[in-house]
Amino acid sequence: MSAKLVTVGDSLTQGFQSGAIVKTQWSWPKLVANALGISGFRAPDFSPSPGGPMVDLERLVRGLGAFTKETVDWWEYPGAVTTVLSFLGEVEEHWERGPGTHPVATGPLHHNLAVWGFEVGDADTLTDAICRRNTPTPRNHSWLQNQVPEYAMYRTARRTLNPGQQAELEELSQLGAARALAEKEGGIENLVVVLGANNVLGTCTSLSLNWSQSSDFRKLAHQRSCTIWDPDHFGRLLERVYGGVQALKARGLVQNVYVGTVPHVTVAPVTRGVSPDAMKPGSTRKPGDADGYYEYYTHFWVWDREFAKAPEAYPRFSREDARLIDGTIDQYNQQIRDRAKKEGWHVIDVCALLDALAFRRRQGKPVYRFPDGLARALKKHPKTAFRVFPDGPSGEQRVLLDARYLNIRPDPAGKVKTSDFDAMQRRYTGGLFSLDGVHPTTIGYGIFAHEFLKVMKDAGVRGADPAQLDWDAVVANDTLVTDPPVLLNGLQELFGFLSSRAPLAQLVQRLAGFGAQPMD
Repeated sequence: MSAKLVTVGDSLTQGFQSGAIVKTQWSWPKLVANALGISGFRAPDFSPSPGGPMVDLERLVRGLGAFTKETVDWWEYPGAVTTVLSFLGEVEEHWERGPGTHPVATGPLHHNLAVWGFEVGDADTLTDAICRRNTPTPRNHSWLQNQVPEYAMYRTARRTLNPGQQAELEELSQLGAARALAEKEGGIENLVVVLGANNVLGTCTSLSLNWSQSSDFRKLAHQRSCTIWDPDHFGRLLERVYGGVQALKARGLVQNVYVGTVPHVTVAPVTRGVSPDAMKPGSTRKPGDADGYYEYYTHFWVWDREFAKAPEAYPRFSREDARLIDGTIDQYNQQIRDRAKKEGWHVIDVCALLDALAFRRRQGKPVYRFPDGLARALKKHPKTAFRVFPDGPSGEQRVLLDARYLNIRPDPAGKVKTSDFDAMQRRYTGGLFSLDGVHPTTIGYGIFAHEFLKVMKDAGVRGADPAQLDWDAVVANDTLVTDPPVLLNGLQELFGFLSSRAPLAQLVQRLAGFGAQPMD
């Protein structure tokens, strides 16, 4: 029997959350597989680890909240620092020397072949063997140094592409593994390829525009430093990788091909739009211009008023840079659509989905309509029932979830009326993006699965019905929404602590194609 679903992609397809891979069972491919009734859908398992191969920020924040209140006060710093360093040391030991280096029995080949940090050109080049040869012997860090697994993306790729560390599989790339799966299982009914975000996401995580050069075609991931690929360069990568996909289809190994567009990376809350001019006393200017772009973009842990005092003191890029980044992505997506049209493939418009969910870009008025199944599940769960309001402007139910960074503003006086949607929206922000500001929450991945199933249904895939998504389970297992960490009530203080005492900036940057490089 042929494999009904195989996915190739990056972190959005792997199921990355809050800086780590600990919930692959709630990735959108797994949710789609469940809705399609697929049994035996194989994916890497990272759950036994303490949180890796990077750092599980949710677990870290919960650990800090176990002994402190809503903020980390100065007298609690020694204990908080010890907690952070102990956790980082545990993660580093697990993935560099411990069980994370051992073979596992989740394969021999996975149906979800996505690896976080992968760019388009990594899909047909990086293999277990290449990653092994380019991962040096771990360095011994003292407890005062950055205790984070180095070359973490390569470690993830090895566990994904060849989990059993079998010699006969070590030279398989993502596309090579898909081919091997098709040959072994009698073909692939639906092959989904969603790549390209990491060819530009580095602009937002590093806050710099470093354009690709022709020499980057000859470099492996750990050797590249570009944060944005020239559209012509991107097109050459796309032609090569998509050519490999079409070759599988031409050989009769794949029936249906789906490709995803690249989201506008300035929508995700990993960067924070700030407009100091609009904050000046007496100013009548709106923070965002007519198209929703802000004067500057900086790290999400930099507060607006702090930035406005001295913009030059913080890493940033400008409104014009943001427009250039999004315009470059538009060129990427046109190339994706053109090739899909030529080959008769189906397009999953990830870009349009994120644009519809955008909150600050749309002046607080996103246009995406949440699935009815999600609203029902939120209403049914005792810890999320307050997030559903029956008084939408067109008679629909309004859902208290958005694309801002997750935060809960304190209300010690109890002044916020739970029946006032606008007031509650000011108090409860986010819920669709996890703590790294890049990747969705479990509910966010449920929305991705919903939209992917809609495209598959339109393509005539048997059993593809968004109504089959188990929204009750999705909501129940979204711990960031159903049981938010207590420290989110003191978000500014938490960020101040993590950015000064833990490598928060380096961790975030590693999420966008730089995870194959050492932590300096």
